Amino acid sequence: MKIAYIILAHKYPQQLVRLIYKLNTDDISFFIHIDKKADYKIYHHILTQLKDFPNVSFIKRYDLAWGSFDIVRASLKGIKSIVETGTYFDYVIYLSGQDYLIKSNEQIKKFLQENKGREFLEYFPLPCDKWYKGGLTRLESWYIRWKDKDFFIPKKREFKSRINSFLYSLLILLLPKRHKFPEGFALYGGSAFWCLTGESIKWINDFVKQNPKFVNRFNYTYCPDELFYQILIVNSSFKEKIINTRLTYLEWSNVNSLHPKILEKNDFDKIIDSEKLFARKFDMTVDPDILDMIDEMILSQSEKSK
Repeated sequence: MKIAYIILAHKYPQQLVRLIYKLNTDDISFFIHIDKKADYKIYHHILTQLKDFPNVSFIKRYDLAWGSFDIVRASLKGIKSIVETGTYFDYVIYLSGQDYLIKSNEQIKKFLQENKGREFLEYFPLPCDKWYKGGLTRLESWYIRWKDKDFFIPKKREFKSRINSFLYSLLILLLPKRHKFPEGFALYGGSAFWCLTGESIKWINDFVKQNPKFVNRFNYTYCPDELFYQILIVNSSFKEKIINTRLTYLEWSNVNSLHPKILEKNDFDKIIDSEKLFARKFDMTVDPDILDMIDEMILSQSEKSK
């Protein structure tokens, strides 16, 4: 069972290195993206810590502005890098640098072996009740993030400055309406984190090379990492092989949260009761003990299975 991990990280190098050390076994490869905005010391620390790992590759760096299409670009670059190795991977798993395994490597491989050939991708049709206005505004509006502020054009917005209000109104007038989504593609959304077979990964790589207009349609789209793979794969021949779930445990502080909550010691019981393979989001500067607790749990599980 060969597994490739695509991991996108932007801070906490020790946490990323710890994740890789724990996942690293025979037949595992890592394709890592470090946010271009990350401090050089962070990038250098990661390179230094992982330089002796022959199974670690680094992806071309993008500026991963929150909610931008560059997040998808980075994952697609990881997919391209995987295909270009010429090695067949049974599964490719997409994680962030703040994720962590909550099952042993043996359990992860056993689960994937038992479900070999299935695609793990959470999806739901749009419009949906989960997202603002059913989620369709993500594809119908021009999304621009400027100075840590989100703009959804043509949604009107007032500014304290009359000049800024005028310029924004002018921008609304000048920008054309977004083209309708390519005909024949039903619209879906879902979790940004997935686990896909080597067959579908190769198909995705071929598709994006042959269909640049489809890919570019996601530019200036709000959080396209929660749309791109769902729309692409659920409209493909792989749909019948999809298990509609994510393999990552997470919690939201409330329904309006933009980010999952940081998991701490008081979440441990829920984590160990979960059937998921991974969990997020962890922050060693908030609670460094939770990862030690998970390591002990995994070690205990491994010893019991012997």
